[in-house]
Amino acid sequence: VEPRSRAGALEMSTEKKETEPISEQAVINTYQTLREEVSQLFRQLNKLKDEQTEHKLVIDAIKDLDPKRKCFRLIGGVLVERTVEDTLPALTKTMENLTNVIEKYTEQRDAKIEEVEELERKYNIRVKGDVGPGDEVGDEERGATQGVLA
Repeated sequence: VEPRSRAGALEMSTEKKETEPISEQAVINTYQTLREEVSQLFRQLNKLKDEQTEHKLVIDAIKDLDPKRKCFRLIGGVLVERTVEDTLPALTKTMENLTNVIEKYTEQRDAKIEEVEELERKYNIRVKGDVGPGDEVGDEERGATQGVLA
C-alpha cells in the first residue's frame, strides 16, 4: 500500500466537492462573498496606487534639490526633520515596496475575478441589470416590456 500524498488527498476532496449537490443559497452566498472580496481588492489597489502617485510626486519634487537641504517627513503621525539625502532613499525604498504590493494585490484580484467568472459559468449566474451576450433587447421590445406610467 502506497502512502497518499497531500496532492492526492487534495484532488480527492476537490472531486468530492464537484459531485456533491450544492444548495442554491450556498452558491449565492459564495458568489456574493467572492464579489465583495473583489470589491475590497479594487478599493485597496486604488488606495495603494494613490499613495504610490503621491510618493512619486514627492520624489520628483526633491530629487534635484541640494542633498543637505532640510525637509520634513511625516512618520507615524509625527513630523520629523531630515535632509533630502536621508529622505530620498527611504522614499525610493517605500516606492519599490508599494510597487511590489500592488503587483501582488493585482494578482490576487485577477485570481478572484477568475473564481467569480468560473462560478458564473458553472452555475449560469447572471446579476440583475447585466445584459449578457445574446440578451440584448431592441428599443421596440424594451419599450413594450417597460409598462406605462400614468
